[in-house]
Order: sequence, then structure tokens, then C-alpha cells
Amino acid sequence: MSADRDSAERVTIYDVAKHAQVAPSTVSRAFSRPGRVSAATHAKVMASAKALGYRSAPPPAQERTQRNNRLGIEVPDLTNPYFAELISGMQEAVKGLDHMLLLLDSAEDEERERHNLLSAVDVVDGIVLSGSRLSDATLNHLTKRIPVVVMNRRVAGLDSVTPDYEHGMGQAMAHLAETGTRTVTYVAGPVNSWSDGERWRTARAAAKNYGIQINRQGPYAPTTTGGEQAFEDLEGVLPHAVICYNDLIALGFMVSALRSGVKVPSELSVIGHDDIPLARFVGGGLTSLATPKRAQGRAAVERLIRRIENPSAHRTPVEGSLPVRLVTRGSTGHRRTY
Repeated sequence: MSADRDSAERVTIYDVAKHAQVAPSTVSRAFSRPGRVSAATHAKVMASAKALGYRSAPPPAQERTQRNNRLGIEVPDLTNPYFAELISGMQEAVKGLDHMLLLLDSAEDEERERHNLLSAVDVVDGIVLSGSRLSDATLNHLTKRIPVVVMNRRVAGLDSVTPDYEHGMGQAMAHLAETGTRTVTYVAGPVNSWSDGERWRTARAAAKNYGIQINRQGPYAPTTTGGEQAFEDLEGVLPHAVICYNDLIALGFMVSALRSGVKVPSELSVIGHDDIPLARFVGGGLTSLATPKRAQGRAAVERLIRRIENPSAHRTPVEGSLPVRLVTRGSTGHRRTY
């Protein structure tokens, strides 16, 4: 296949929409329901599609020959506000298009996730895995049957959208070093979470750069209950600061500390991940590493639609990394000197 042919096949409705200066939903209607757009708009969209080499032809025989116009969205815990914001971004990406989202909640259960995906594979056109706990081999097998995009994880051969954990953890350690922190414990999340491994790896590297001693404690359930358990385990040997796998663990840890009379942040600093809305309202507010959650959701769905629309396009996976920003609040600050 020539480079020009390959480039043309990778053109999507988003490219056509930009060229024609219309919304992606307008491009979708121009092809699928031309009677719903004006003649002038239809002509403009068709001209842009022709100029860019966009083809709305059906996939080859070895590919799926029928579209369901549904996208599967797998989440490990729908009760976690982090995933609610991701899904909002995904909904924005399909607004006005012919696609609808089918939500699959695995409830942090690997077998349930496997069952959900096997049940959905024949009724959706593609799947976004926003926090899969399955093995790389299982996901590579799945992508042979259906287009897949993974979030918060990287799998060889699959498209992915991940936060820049290294930059984010560097900000967190720099902040703690400035406040006089010398000992940190990373409170870990699920043992089979790729993002947990990355957060621990980058935390160790950043701590070394700032001369901070760091230890790992866990794993714990990624919930407030998990945070309460972590505090109970560490209460007798508290470090200067804890960095938790997510905000829910951090909030459970911080509330338990405050109830036990520990002064936050003069005796203990607490940092979470995800910057969920609740982080602003507990104690003096939780310092957290924030990711652009809606942008992540939009990017993942747009990437999945590109794969669905171009099943024979170049198969090299696309890896995208989004910025992480430290949001400082009352749970971190200068330590009390004695």
C-alpha cells in the first residue's frame, strides 16, 4: 500500500469537518442522512471529503460488514467520580454523531470484566478500556476481534491515552520538598493496576531527585474504606507525607488522620490523584494531581472512531500522553518545626 493511499484511508469525519468548517455531526448526517442538511452544506462536505480522499465505503470482506453504532466503554468502578468525568468527555465526542455509548462496569472484578467484554464484543463497533485489569495478552486477543483503545495504560500494539505521570509526580515531590518533607509513603491501589505501577515508579524516581526517603504501603482498595485501612496500618509510624493512588484513598486516609487528632498538614501532608470534585470540600481541601479527564475521554473515543472508520488503515498504535497538574490545597503545607 502506498503512503498516499494509507494517508487517505486514515482521513476521518473529524478531518472532513475541519476542512469544511462544519461540526463532525454535520459530516455524519451528510453521509448517512443527507436530507437533514441543506444542499449547500452537503455539497461543501462532499467537496471536502473528495479533496481529502475520505471514503465512506464499507469495510473489506474480512472486516465487520455491519455496524451497530454503539461503542463499549469499560470502567472499573462507576461509583468513582473520576470515571464519571471521563464518560462526560466521551459523550461530548459522540454528540451529534450516530454512535451511542454502552457502559460496562466491572466493579474491580477481573472475571466480571472478562464476561462483560465477551458479551459486548458482538454488539458494539469498538471498545474503550478506561482502566482494564486484564492481561496484555488478553487485550491483544480482544483487539483481533474488535477495535480497542486503552486509557491509563499502555499495551504493545494498542492505541492508548495516558496521563504524564512522571511530570506530575515531579511536581508533587518538588512541592513536598519545599514544605520540609523528608519521608513519604506511597499508598498503593489495586495490585493489577498499570497506573498504580507507573505512579509508584515515578514517585520513587522523583523522591530520589529531591533526596526524600520513600516507602510503599499496600495494596488497598481504591475507595475511602481502603484509605481508612491504610491509616490504621500506618498510624503508629506515620511519615511526613503520603501520596495516595487516588483521591478516594487519600480522603479516607485524611479523614481518619483528622479524627485521630493528627494535624494536617503541620504533622502530616496528604496528596491524592485525579482531583475529583469532593477533593475541594474535605478539611482544608485535598492537594491532588489533576488530569484533564474530559479531554482524555474525548481523545479516546475520537481515536476509537478513527480505527472503526478505517479498519484497513496503518496499524501502528498511537500513544498519547496528557498533562498532569498539581493542585495544591490545605492538605499540604510547611511542617511544624520543634
